[in-house]
Amino acid sequence: MKITQPRLPKVLHPCDNLSSLIENKLDEEIEESLFVHQELCGLSGKHLSFQSCRFEGCLFRESDFHKSSFSDVEFVNCDFSNTKLQECNFWGMSFIDCKLAGTNFSGAAFTHVSFQRCSAPYALLSDCKYNHVQFSETDLRSSVIDHCRLEFAVFENCNLTEAEFYQSKLKGVDLTTCNITAIRLSLAELQGAVVTAIQALELTRLLGVIIK
Repeated sequence: MKITQPRLPKVLHPCDNLSSLIENKLDEEIEESLFVHQELCGLSGKHLSFQSCRFEGCLFRESDFHKSSFSDVEFVNCDFSNTKLQECNFWGMSFIDCKLAGTNFSGAAFTHVSFQRCSAPYALLSDCKYNHVQFSETDLRSSVIDHCRLEFAVFENCNLTEAEFYQSKLKGVDLTTCNITAIRLSLAELQGAVVTAIQALELTRLLGVIIK
């Protein structure tokens, strides 16, 4: 599955104060900007629109971007721990080496989005729409990925220990490179998933089978 990468212009305009920019552009699109090492913890920025931007080493801990839109945006080494991103629209996006612990993505729409080497334990990814989404070398321990359609989602070398997939069918989803220890789901969600023989033994617990 091919993921469309963010389409960024060759020249981005450096911005040193995103907080001030948000205050002055609540009803406008923030575009073609570069944000580096900015601390924006607790920021309230609902219903914002970002187009063709790059964020490097920025802190967004416990901020609120509810119902915002991100198109052709790249986040590199950013911290979104406990940030609210519910019902956001992500298109042509990359999260690279980001911290997403406890981040709330519930109800978001992901189109051509990649998560690379991210740390996302306890992330809330339920009720989301996935259209060409890739999780690569990402820690999703104890994350919640319930009530989702995953036909166009790829998990490669991810940690899915105790991750929850209730009412998210895994038919055709390849989990062979992932750690699925104590994964939480029912047989209905598991049907059609691609696993290794060793993983299949781990999953027999769902049948109540005891192997000696």
